[in-house]
Amino acid sequence: MTRDRVERLVEDLGRLHPDIDSANKEVAARLLRLSDVVERYYGAICDRFEVSLSGMGVLTALARSAPRELTLAELNRDILVTSGGITFVAARLERQGLLTKRSNPADGRAVLVQLTPKGRQVADELIEQIARADTAALGAFDSKELSTISAVLTSLEARYETPVSDLQDATSAGSSPA
Repeated sequence: MTRDRVERLVEDLGRLHPDIDSANKEVAARLLRLSDVVERYYGAICDRFEVSLSGMGVLTALARSAPRELTLAELNRDILVTSGGITFVAARLERQGLLTKRSNPADGRAVLVQLTPKGRQVADELIEQIARADTAALGAFDSKELSTISAVLTSLEARYETPVSDLQDATSAGSSPA
């Protein structure tokens, strides 16, 4: 039987570093590989609309919040890009006629963002195509299996959050992680 790239990676690392837990490494490597596959899968759908993955995040966040406008800061928290990144993404989407920006009358420093009718149409089509892609990829699992997968992934996410936060805190403080 042919080994996949994750199995080969784990085997190679086991030879180089026998002290590394191969079961942990395999799960982490599969998560990383899956993340890449899903990103490419969603990216191919976004390419059809000439929108980046971050742009899709902005459009779908605005669609979910409609008719309420969102600030760039709210969008930034929702889609997890840097503040400079969200400004760039929003400006590109505005040039494409997918959203409008205006000053927040309650806070002149803030910008409010809203979908245009064209942006709403693109967001709806993206949401539908992503849902179809998810069904194609996950449709073979029954609801109980999907619930189990979701629970395991939620647990994994939580277990990675604390060390990631600790690492980011140590890096921003100018020290190296312990």
